[in-house]
Amino acid sequence: MMIAAARSTRLISLLLFVFFVPNVVSTANKAYPKHWGEPPMIQTMDLRSLPAGYGEGSSTKYNWIVSHMKEDLATKHPQRVVNSDGPWPELVGMDGEVARQQLLQDAADSLELVDIVADMFVTTDWQVNRVRLFVDGENKIIEVPSRG
Repeated sequence: MMIAAARSTRLISLLLFVFFVPNVVSTANKAYPKHWGEPPMIQTMDLRSLPAGYGEGSSTKYNWIVSHMKEDLATKHPQRVVNSDGPWPELVGMDGEVARQQLLQDAADSLELVDIVADMFVTTDWQVNRVRLFVDGENKIIEVPSRG
């Protein structure tokens, strides 16, 4: 009797996973640029927000998108995805001044850009138009710039 109950519980769990979980994972219907090719076939089993309005997906897909966004930005590709609302992971590793100019060019609205040197104290208040650019001693962006 106990074995039959355990089997039916496992079967119900499996059916719920197969039919319900894929519907919970929502991704945006935004198409990737054709020059990026196909997204990775094998991905990690985590779920996170993807940049540039691509919804949610795995860290593998996140890294794939960011690497293509960085490449397009570096080569000034004409079909580059413009990330107007942030966060801006494609700016990590760039020169601070170049990143500043790119943000001002791509932003959907006016932004207050604040340079923050690594390990500097910052306030915890939230300002929707403020973007903090965390830079190291060589003026390279070291954290993903985001609103706040």
